[in-house]
Amino acid sequence: MDYIIGMDIGTTASKGVLYRGNGKKIEELSIPYPLIQEQVDQAEEDPQVIFNAVQKIIFDLSKRVAGKIKAISWSSQMHSLIGIGKDNRVLTNSITWADNRSSQLVAQAKENGLAQDIYQQTGMPPHPMAPVYKLLWIKEENPKLFAQVQKWIGIKEYIIWRLTGTIVTDTTMAAGTGLLNLHTLTWDRKLLDKIELDPEKLPNLAKPEYVVGKVEAEYVQKLGLNSETKIILGASDGYLSTIGVGVLDKKYFALNVGTSGAVRAIAPKAIVDSKNRFFCYPVDKSHYLLGGPVNNGGIVFEWARKTIFGPDQTAEDFINVAETVPAGSNGLIFHPYLGGERAPIWNAQARGSFIGLSRNHTKPQMARSVLEGIVFNLLGAARGLREKIGEPEALRVTGGFVRSDFVRQLIADIFNLPVVVIKNDQSGTLAAMFLAQLGLNEEDSLDKIVKEIDDSKVYFPNQKNVQVYQDIIPIYREVEHDLDQSYDKIAQFQKKYPKLFE
Repeated sequence: MDYIIGMDIGTTASKGVLYRGNGKKIEELSIPYPLIQEQVDQAEEDPQVIFNAVQKIIFDLSKRVAGKIKAISWSSQMHSLIGIGKDNRVLTNSITWADNRSSQLVAQAKENGLAQDIYQQTGMPPHPMAPVYKLLWIKEENPKLFAQVQKWIGIKEYIIWRLTGTIVTDTTMAAGTGLLNLHTLTWDRKLLDKIELDPEKLPNLAKPEYVVGKVEAEYVQKLGLNSETKIILGASDGYLSTIGVGVLDKKYFALNVGTSGAVRAIAPKAIVDSKNRFFCYPVDKSHYLLGGPVNNGGIVFEWARKTIFGPDQTAEDFINVAETVPAGSNGLIFHPYLGGERAPIWNAQARGSFIGLSRNHTKPQMARSVLEGIVFNLLGAARGLREKIGEPEALRVTGGFVRSDFVRQLIADIFNLPVVVIKNDQSGTLAAMFLAQLGLNEEDSLDKIVKEIDDSKVYFPNQKNVQVYQDIIPIYREVEHDLDQSYDKIAQFQKKYPKLFE
């Protein structure tokens, strides 16, 4: 019995990877599920649907090795919120990070100083993704529900609870709630008092490598496991996808760009920013995950491909056209805020824009400016990190958006840093597998993970392009700042006249 399943509970799908005890991948499975978006700014998921997907993946992977699974370890989307009532009744859907219905509460918290207190104490920037703001919104909008809930948990805690009967969370997931004190690594009592939340309604805390226990008999049989299969607590996808590409300290930054994106680093102490530009999530008292998550990655690229070129044009077509234009897109600047934004501006009302359009600009310039705008935004998300912890030696990059040589070189030129491309796209499940080995006392540290990572290629900055970007990036930032005061007005107009946007 020498196999481990690394599970990743994502926003749009769950993935499972079957590993041998030596860390070699055997098989990978994925099952998608829908977002529930029946109201403006709503983004929920049915936790039972996700649990069904997870069960199916585990059953199929376990069957592959006749049930010889010694452990299942977890990587998970952050910032979700589920309310559990009396008799273990599930009272809410899983309210995901993408749900923006608490935007008004965030605005109020910024005005009255609560948002700054939350950031300084917990490392959570002011944004409706955070469960602390979701809780304030529920308390105001549905006080009866707020009172009925006996436990507030996230989607990973829900899945593990269903499989083991135990409600527990790890420090990395707890950090993503905006309720965990940065320094004590316990639930922040002063903050809980301010929002009138009983700490008994939150899960117990443990380390990511904690062995939660064995799978309950019902699911041992149902999932084709064995009675000795153990559940390892696991951690957030943000943390695991960072260490899973070999970023174990501040020597490198991890850059992942799929549908959304993030730039992250590991620091040896808690660091917060006076401008609230990045999050700071503790792992333990000597490892802190710092970074900036962005909403607008590959999803903006897809919008541009379909809107500017048409649905029949491929991603390769789009990039080939963009390559025909020199760096800087002839002065055309694109702000990619089609879905609001988290880092670096932390404004859920932000909207996208082309700036500098003239009659001389055509599709090729628009195509390149879209790609540049996405990367300019990622550069902005990294800016605070570079100022606070110093320049990294290189970026270690993964994700669907960075599959082309052109985009990889674009990133190197805009960041003015070497770009190391990582072959393994499932860095989160790889790191989850290593956590299982740590929890089972088969490894004594995570250092070995670096040996399992395959670097495929390195891209170095083209200094001619670097100079162009260093001239245009300050203009991008200036316009970004100037537009900030107008975003809320534009968003309110769009809400007032929704039929204009159907």
